[in-house]
Amino acid sequence: MTSTMMFSSFTVDDKTRESLSEDLAERLHGQPLDSDRHESILAGVGSHVLQQVLDDHILTHLAQFVSNRERVLLLRNLPVQQLPPTPVEGYADEPALAMTNAMHLGLVRLCGLTPYSVPYENDGRLMRNVVPNPQAAASTSSWGSDTDFSWHTDNPHLPFGFSGVDPRAFIPRYLSFFAMRNEEAVPTDVVSIDAAVDLMDPLALQVLGEPGFTVGAPASNDRFQTQPLAPHPLVEISGADRRVRYDPGTVTASNPRCEAALAQWRQALDSLTGEELVLGPGDFLIFDNYRILHRRRAFEPGPVTQARWLRRCYAS
Repeated sequence: MTSTMMFSSFTVDDKTRESLSEDLAERLHGQPLDSDRHESILAGVGSHVLQQVLDDHILTHLAQFVSNRERVLLLRNLPVQQLPPTPVEGYADEPALAMTNAMHLGLVRLCGLTPYSVPYENDGRLMRNVVPNPQAAASTSSWGSDTDFSWHTDNPHLPFGFSGVDPRAFIPRYLSFFAMRNEEAVPTDVVSIDAAVDLMDPLALQVLGEPGFTVGAPASNDRFQTQPLAPHPLVEISGADRRVRYDPGTVTASNPRCEAALAQWRQALDSLTGEELVLGPGDFLIFDNYRILHRRRAFEPGPVTQARWLRRCYAS
């Protein structure tokens, strides 16, 4: 079964892409700007150039992404700088990626969002390199490859956040990605939680909304800094607003009633196809981590230096 969700997709034409590349190169002047120490400068340069060059229709959708409660936005064919080898060990030379970071952070700013890092993951760095790390090949994480990373939300072991607070203590509201390489053509699948909720028996759905579950931290977290969330609901519904916390590898039920509801939830998710998005170099993807689940199938990485490489940044 496929899902319906608020999903917008745009492709930048080649002339606009070249203009973006030239303007960014001119304004950055080859300066060694680091994504962790100079995030605001990079976002400022990137958002300015993007505002000057992108089509008004695209800019409007970016500006209204949050207020329109849009769930997924994809922007294809942005400039790709000269790339170093894929950093399969996990970390990259950030100043060498200033142009990419300016576009990525500029687009996040144009969505009206603030990028941020967390101390319990990725060594506290802003940009996560989604790569097939040989040391983590069998893990269900963004550094894995050998194992399916099934439908999940990022960092579900935290409380849901709200406006006007430090976002680092809460589930990340938005996930943003910038694709560098993907010669393996590995899809990033996304699906609305509504599609799964609508398949649930009302009584089972009610149980998912009760505090009968333990939600542990994902494999990407520093387990010494994070604790499981328990007892807690998986699905929270308030009127038309639905949000979910879920990772199949870290969620357990506290009793047979909750276990039966969890089994039905897993069955519902297994029946969903979602949108299969094969991100190519220069593609930007952002989605609502409270309302959208995502997954990555197991795959065979290409040669180490040219292996799949996405960049991920949390935003609030």
